[in-house]
Amino acid sequence: MEVSLIAHLKARDGEAEHLAARLSDLAFHVRKEPGNRLFQVYRRRDEPNRFDVVEAYADEAAFASHLATPHSAAFNDWLKDIAIGGQSELTFVKALP
Repeated sequence: MEVSLIAHLKARDGEAEHLAARLSDLAFHVRKEPGNRLFQVYRRRDEPNRFDVVEAYADEAAFASHLATPHSAAFNDWLKDIAIGGQSELTFVKALP
């Protein structure tokens, strides 16, 4: 069963451009992963320190594999010092037919 989610991130003051650049780089790598169906990064127009990433993976195994990749692990480690709360907030969603 497909795994879909929205990751919400808020950059600390002065770090939004760094986060935007790293998210763009991460997207480049994630889109090449087997089982990745979607990885789209959005920056909020009304709050430029906030980002939302819409993600979809073929199944739980593909999502687990994504989390275990070196680029994802490095990004999540780096995020600890850049994002408010030190991580993204994940909201798992299910597409309606």
